[in-house]
Amino acid sequence: VEEKAQLENMPLDEAVRQTAEGGGEIYVRQVTSMSRTLDVRPRMKKRYSFKNYPSEFKYRCKCIIVFQNLDGVDVILFGLYVYEHDETNAYPNQRSVYVSYLDSVHYMRPRKMRTFVYHELLMSYLDYVRCKGYNTAHIWACPPLKGDDYILFAKPDDQKIPKDDRLRLWYIDMLKDCQRQGIVGKMTNAYDLYFASGRNDVGNLS
Repeated sequence: VEEKAQLENMPLDEAVRQTAEGGGEIYVRQVTSMSRTLDVRPRMKKRYSFKNYPSEFKYRCKCIIVFQNLDGVDVILFGLYVYEHDETNAYPNQRSVYVSYLDSVHYMRPRKMRTFVYHELLMSYLDYVRCKGYNTAHIWACPPLKGDDYILFAKPDDQKIPKDDRLRLWYIDMLKDCQRQGIVGKMTNAYDLYFASGRNDVGNLS
């Protein structure tokens, strides 16, 4: 901070304010990509045995992390776990991706850019998998309970946890932007898709 004040010929308190408001460069890294197998539970397999429901699903698990350089240190701000089921999988997971876990801490500078950056990352990922031939994305929108952590351990005490409705709206706003850009077609939810009508039983999706 003192170096910034001297180089830019400004008062020290102004240099402190600018340093606090503006952070360094932001980096996005895919840190893991692993092949995994999801074993179907016996009750699920029994329920859909008439559809020859598979015993397992092969998928790719990826973790994507956002870093920002803050005061010379690359700090993890955001983590995202996705599960990718390609065209070799059986229905209902064929060509589907699951946005399973998403977590963040509020240290980004400036803080008001958090939603914009994270929405852009999610939109870019959905566009990427769309171009690779995936046609369905499932998003798990469930905020953690106080004290629970999905990816990043120990949140700042002053970081608020969004309520269910607020988190769903956060995702819906992002998906509406995707629709405007031609990335996403139809939006729905698990209840309407699987439970609102008997005709929507998962066994009928093949």
